[in-house]
Amino acid sequence: MNLNLIKYIGVITASGVALPAYAQDACDSLRQLTIVSATDEGLYEETHGPENTIDGDMDADSRWSSESQGGPRTLLLDLGAEQNLTSVQIAFFKGDERKTKFAIETSLDGEAFQTVIPEQQSGGTTGDFETFELDSIPAQFMRLTGFGNESNNWNSIVEIAAFGCGEQVEVPEQAVLTERRGRGMFGLDPDATPGENFDLSGWYMTTPADDDGDGISDSVYENELAAGWTDPRYFFTDAATGGMVFRTTPSGAKTSANTNYTRSELRGMIRRGDESISVRRDDGFPNANNWVFSSAPKATQEAAGGVDGIMRATLAVNQVTRLGKDYQIGRVIIGQIHAKDDEPIRLYYRKLPQNKYGSIYYAHEPATGKEEWIELIGSRADVAPNPDDGIALDEVFSYEIEVKGKQEGDAIIPMLHVKIIRDDGSEVIAEPFDMRDSGFSIEDEFMYFKAGAYTQNNSSPDPEMDFDRVTFYSLDYEHGAPPVAGGN
Repeated sequence: MNLNLIKYIGVITASGVALPAYAQDACDSLRQLTIVSATDEGLYEETHGPENTIDGDMDADSRWSSESQGGPRTLLLDLGAEQNLTSVQIAFFKGDERKTKFAIETSLDGEAFQTVIPEQQSGGTTGDFETFELDSIPAQFMRLTGFGNESNNWNSIVEIAAFGCGEQVEVPEQAVLTERRGRGMFGLDPDATPGENFDLSGWYMTTPADDDGDGISDSVYENELAAGWTDPRYFFTDAATGGMVFRTTPSGAKTSANTNYTRSELRGMIRRGDESISVRRDDGFPNANNWVFSSAPKATQEAAGGVDGIMRATLAVNQVTRLGKDYQIGRVIIGQIHAKDDEPIRLYYRKLPQNKYGSIYYAHEPATGKEEWIELIGSRADVAPNPDDGIALDEVFSYEIEVKGKQEGDAIIPMLHVKIIRDDGSEVIAEPFDMRDSGFSIEDEFMYFKAGAYTQNNSSPDPEMDFDRVTFYSLDYEHGAPPVAGGN
């Protein structure tokens, strides 16, 4: 490297950290750089792996194809040594028929990346190479992020090449191959149990079964669930997608005498299998297995397992009930925040038999005051018209349910945030819901997340055949750390 041509520049990473970087003003001579490996997340389509992008074959069948299923896909290219990168050429699959959305980042160490080509579209006019010029950039790694194309969610590249100057690197004798991560969606394995596909160590399961005959629905706790427990009736892996299936029937067992409906549903367990911590305290004061609002008293926050929180899920509703009373048909709860006795949110999906699409709405049941209903997509009415912007059965979508405090003078106001993300990336965001008067910011109150299929129909005349089924493809939650007892 010619040190007379080096100058210092500041690189800001995605996390906002300033790093030193060095760039050459020019190259004495440009050449095509060796790319020693091309790897990805392992979610590529069958034989269309990432190594096809650097094999020198422009045949359309020799390509990388990976579908964006709720998120982008990345292709990581290793130049073998630090090089001076001046341009990238990309041949997009069906590049003369459609435009592909992508971005490119570079890195010296494979850890800290800087964006060199912000998100943009390909030209859409050629199946040959398209050239993207760069400032003279030092890099050993390039990361291409694909966001699908204007026709669908697939990211497909026939070939990619890098140009610049620097150290000569030999072409490896054997390509580095990415191991494919299963045949299902989102990298899930259709042959694995839910506990093998998902981290279930922070959940326990309530089923509609009463196999021990005690009159109460059976539950399965974290350690057994994470170890691979499954039930072919109510909780199992979908054989086609690898998704985690929740099935519930109106005729199933209930959790208590005060419950009207049955469920196949997970309950958040912050203790993560530590059975020395009880599920809950009977007096309503929180313990390390449950969380509280940041508006709760300080002593209450100190005793809890977390403060505020967010639950994220990607799922599809496959079937809802179609028989029974008008006000119960077709409705199922797919996510909740449950308090000691009440529910800050119950998130509903509802599809009426005569409608093509379903609606999404939520209920806020305060500890004090009247229950409130918020419609997000379509209507919750018993005779609602077909919502043109509704969500069909088997359509994949995501939701986020979050509680976080908002500073207002000296007070913290608990705010409920709800978001629905469609498969095309569009979002439906509810107005933040003010819970200051809901009665949850007290000493003897606590929260936990729930997710699954909680039927809201107990009137179907054919309860075994008329059931709810919901398949989850991702599910997680997180909380802020509680304050340390005795701290400021």
